[in-house]
Amino acid sequence: AIVKKQITRLKEPSLKCVDLVVQELSNVVRVCTERMSRYPRLREETERIIMSHVRSREQQCKDQIVLLIDCELA
Repeated sequence: AIVKKQITRLKEPSLKCVDLVVQELSNVVRVCTERMSRYPRLREETERIIMSHVRSREQQCKDQIVLLIDCELA
């Protein structure tokens, strides 16, 4: 019972960590694409494609974390 409480308490910080990583990746992408300011269309598309991929992986990562915690609680 004690261990289950501790495992449950890990869920929220783990999901928060994913959000922070995504935020940092967004900042890195923005800084990197600023170098392409001569080509605004290319810059927008590059940023859109990369961020779209990051967001899809973000959801998969969160799903995996929830699944792992649920497995540990079972």
